[in-house]
This record gives sequence, C-alpha cells and structure tokens, in this order.
Amino acid sequence: MTTILTEKTVTGELTFEFSDKWKTCKYDEQSFYTTIKYQGFKGVDFIALSSNGLLLMELKYVIASDEKSSLRFTVDADSEKTQEIKMLLTPEQLKTVIISSARPYLVDEISKKVRDTLLGLCASYQKSEIELLPYAQSIFTNKNQPILVLLFLERNAELNKEENFKPLADNLKLAIEQKLSCFGNIQVGVVNSLTLPPTLGISILENTPRSSL
Repeated sequence: MTTILTEKTVTGELTFEFSDKWKTCKYDEQSFYTTIKYQGFKGVDFIALSSNGLLLMELKYVIASDEKSSLRFTVDADSEKTQEIKMLLTPEQLKTVIISSARPYLVDEISKKVRDTLLGLCASYQKSEIELLPYAQSIFTNKNQPILVLLFLERNAELNKEENFKPLADNLKLAIEQKLSCFGNIQVGVVNSLTLPPTLGISILENTPRSSL
C-alpha cells in the first residue's frame, strides 16, 4: 500500500507518494518528537524504512536566487558583508562581539536535523515508543544498514535546470557527507523534482510554490 505525505511551508507545498516498499511517517509531527523539540532538538520532515535501509528526508523549497534566499548555500556566502561590518568595530569590540550572517548555512541545518533525528530515534528506542520503534530498531539490529539522507531542494524553473542545479547539488552532497561521516554508512543525495530517481520508489504528486523566498 502506498503512502502519501505532504509538507507545507511558507515557501511552497510538496506532496509525495511512497511506494509500498517503504514504511513511512512524518517524523516532525510524531508525538514523541513534539516532546523533545522544546529541548532544542530538530528533526527531518520524513523518515522511511525499506529492506535497503533507513531514509531520512528533508524538504526545502527555495524559489529566490542564492543571493536573496533565506538560506546560504555556501559557508562563506556572506563573508564580504560581515567583514565590512567588522571593519567598523574597534579591536576591543571585536573581542566581545561576534559578527555572523543571519542566514543559516543549509549544510549546517541539514546536518543538525539528521544528527538530532538519529538521537531522537535512539531515545525513542529506549522508551519503546511504538510509533517510531520500527525505524529505531533498524539502527540497532543491523549495524551495516545504510542510512540514506535525502535533501529534496526545489528551486525556481531556471535554478532547477541541470546545468544550474547539479553543481550546487554536488557541493552540498559533499559538504553534508563530510559533516555526517562519523555516523558510518551514510549515503547522501541532493535532488529536485527533475532529478528525483524513479528507482527510489518516491514520486511527486503536488508541487506548488507559495512565495518568492
């Protein structure tokens, strides 16, 4: 039996159909997660389990250009701007004030969500939370099981084109892999509506942008 999951944000709405090879749930709406998120934990949007491994899936709908988006796609994207501000401060002020971009770095955000989700699944296993037990058990019962981290990053029509999207996806994939390398068999994919592999058993039913962010 297939499963339909929808993620609604201020920037867009995405609905996916998971084939019957996947057991799925919307992790960030699970009752156990709602109890730990107020302690600073973050979580991915969807988790899914198949005979091939555990899937942690995060969705981002970013229509704006790299310069105008609410997220940074490279760690040094705003370095020139922050440096200009630092030049206005005295050496004494620089010792007590930290100047940084207000835009989160996408790689840091995804990495934290994955780490916190894995930690959340471990905690749910200790507490025998029924809803999350199959996903949590898979981590402990099969040590060689791969964990697939899938970032679904939807852009505007121009930025979704392969010549624009692929270089960004490759850079993000490498950076996320480096951040999560301590977890062992982590496989990272960065895709959009044009590059989502049909063999994955996940298809898009609805793709609606909501704003230009």
